[in-house]
Amino acid sequence: MYSVIAGDTFDSIARKKYGTENEADRIARANPGVAEPLTAGTVLTVPVLPSAPKDLQTQTPAADPDETAILIDGQRFRFWDKVRITRAVDAMDTVEFGAPFEADVPGFRETFRPFSFKPVVTTVGGSPLFTGTMVAVSPAVENSQKVVSVSGYSLPGVLNDCTPPASAFPLEFNNQGLREIATTLAAPFGLSVIFQADQGAVFERVATEPGKKVLAFLTELAKQRNLIVSSTPEGALIFWQSVEAGSPVARLQEGSAPVLSVTPFFSPQEYYSHITGIEPVIVGLAGSQFTVKNPRLQGVVRPITFNAPDTLDADVKAAVEAKSGRMFGNMASYSVRVATWRDPQGELWAPNTTVTLLAPDAMVYSEYEFVIRSVEFSRESKVKTATLNLVIPGSFSGQIPEALPWDG
Repeated sequence: MYSVIAGDTFDSIARKKYGTENEADRIARANPGVAEPLTAGTVLTVPVLPSAPKDLQTQTPAADPDETAILIDGQRFRFWDKVRITRAVDAMDTVEFGAPFEADVPGFRETFRPFSFKPVVTTVGGSPLFTGTMVAVSPAVENSQKVVSVSGYSLPGVLNDCTPPASAFPLEFNNQGLREIATTLAAPFGLSVIFQADQGAVFERVATEPGKKVLAFLTELAKQRNLIVSSTPEGALIFWQSVEAGSPVARLQEGSAPVLSVTPFFSPQEYYSHITGIEPVIVGLAGSQFTVKNPRLQGVVRPITFNAPDTLDADVKAAVEAKSGRMFGNMASYSVRVATWRDPQGELWAPNTTVTLLAPDAMVYSEYEFVIRSVEFSRESKVKTATLNLVIPGSFSGQIPEALPWDG
């Protein structure tokens, strides 16, 4: 925060806070409704530069590699009794934890003040597993005990709630790549943007309208380039491609340790025979189209057609292939609960890695390699479990699988 003094401009404030007036627009966009000349006494939000060192504590001493710590606003909170952290390949990471509700303790009241959006870090073995923001704080009574339940999302989760600031509009990007677009939109929120894949072709012309949430807009563009969007344990926004099959981190089998249960989820209404994308019609010109036929569904007519906005020529093909791949991710998934937070190599389970699974009772009749879409780490008292959400390879890369789990 910065309190304006007489004579201040966005340029002068940027020089004071960042050392260069080149970042003046960053401050202006973070304060919609504030315009020059600035009024003395006005309190402005000054975003943290994505490249700036973070002053939030993200490391904690740990006596063992599985010691779990929760830090709220940089201070370790030791009185939680259960925690659940979810990391996903195509969504923002989340955290949930509960603690006894101590309404008479002033420090407790300050820590769990509703609508405070305090920073939250969860570490395992001293290293961050989750870096984000406290969102919901809910007191309740469970089994005659007063408890407070807390949930939050990773730092980029704010992009799922918010639009660009009003001062950023109109927002149109001409001949710009996804990296440049994402960096521009994330800047007012002080977020770092990481690409672990080629950003693909530039977009000839795309625009976002007031009311469109930032993450929804970026996700639509990423899908057209066969990229997925999520967050890192350190709280950065990451764009990456789905892992290729062939290097599973574990081989899992129902009835054998560490597997506790295997539950399939099928969505037949999300499964189609023909997927067609149509480029929006330009005045005087017919839009191109492209169709992917599902070779896994013969003799059945279940077509779906969609507009492929912001695409040109070959981009329509990429958009359709991306949608057909995601169809396989939506139509079938498996929830595998295991009795450990770590894979056989001793690493924490991670999204965008693969495992093989053999589970005849869940219709996986022969060993099949799946992509881990998300991992839910749960700890209550001293009991630790992880739940792996598995999807068919190709779900995020646009590739139709050669076989399905029940083909064996």
